[in-house]
Amino acid sequence: MIRVIAVDDELPALRRAGKLLETFEGVRVDGLFDKAQAFLEHALTAPEPIDLVLLDMEMPGIHGLELARRLREIRPEVQIAFLTAYEEYAREAFQVEALDYLLKPIMPEDLERTLGRAARRGERTGSARETVSRKGVSVRSFGPFSVEDENGQPIRFRNSKGRELLALLHAYRGRPVGKAQLTDGLWFGRDAEKTQANLHTTVYQLRKDLESCGLENAIEQSKTAGGSYALRWDVAFDDVIAYEEELRRFRETGSLTPLMRAVQLYGEGYLAGSGYEWAAPRQAELELEFVGLLEAMVDAYVGQGRYEIALNPLQRWSQLLPLSGRLHAKMIALLLLMNRDKDALAYHELALELMEGEDEASELDYESIQANPAAMF
Repeated sequence: MIRVIAVDDELPALRRAGKLLETFEGVRVDGLFDKAQAFLEHALTAPEPIDLVLLDMEMPGIHGLELARRLREIRPEVQIAFLTAYEEYAREAFQVEALDYLLKPIMPEDLERTLGRAARRGERTGSARETVSRKGVSVRSFGPFSVEDENGQPIRFRNSKGRELLALLHAYRGRPVGKAQLTDGLWFGRDAEKTQANLHTTVYQLRKDLESCGLENAIEQSKTAGGSYALRWDVAFDDVIAYEEELRRFRETGSLTPLMRAVQLYGEGYLAGSGYEWAAPRQAELELEFVGLLEAMVDAYVGQGRYEIALNPLQRWSQLLPLSGRLHAKMIALLLLMNRDKDALAYHELALELMEGEDEASELDYESIQANPAAMF
């Protein structure tokens, strides 16, 4: 499936492109934009992938070549084909690695050629491949821990400890977990004899919960080295693994697409609101990593001059790390870039009060930030 967006300020030409695209199999039209800025906002904020953009060369406000350069900065994997009534821009088009160059009015055979090129390049890069569906459970650990069977039905637990035990075993990704680790994690500080009995009962009940969903023999027990348990099940989707994969893609490509997907997957955080004490180290590790993603997103939006959009991830960052001097310096700089000088000064005073006595308070030099706010990003 090739996901295509067309951008053209001439509505008749835009509608023609949309209708032609719909005649091709394996093509999904994900948007028709008659304003360049609206398309850029979509590209900056929508986590869905874009495989191909049909981009008009002559548009008011921003030239197609400039729009293509901006798009390349945030989504380098997107393929671009230019639409124009003139041949004079052909050389410039290929300077931004354009896939093709279509003269208006678009002919079906020309569009077919462009789509064929996009499909072949997509096969080489993997950008237009469909995800192969797998059978197995779906596990979500961002937010409250939940599991769905392969039919999409939620697994119901007899008690909260059964759910927590499954979450803990799943966190080890198939590795065996000793009984002592399990009892310490689930009943830390309780009587050792009682916790052993609690573990036995909880494992028994959890097995029944899983068996009722067709998941037999999912919990494997070993009696060596004091005894341990391991989870043996087929997982079709794991949101933590999906998050790690998007993070890897972002680091490799620098594209906003996997960055936005990672932020979307993270949601409210790892096992948020669960109160699982054993999960605290992993929660802290993922949260620190997530803050790095938010900062990268802020920097990308500011680099594109989309200051209003940059406010949201910056505010999310402030909720997670309210004592970060770099965060507050960036917020002041952003307000200055938005020409909100009074708000920037007021925020600076509040930040100084909040950061009083903190080492990072030295980063809040208002005059230095004011002299070159863009340098903060």
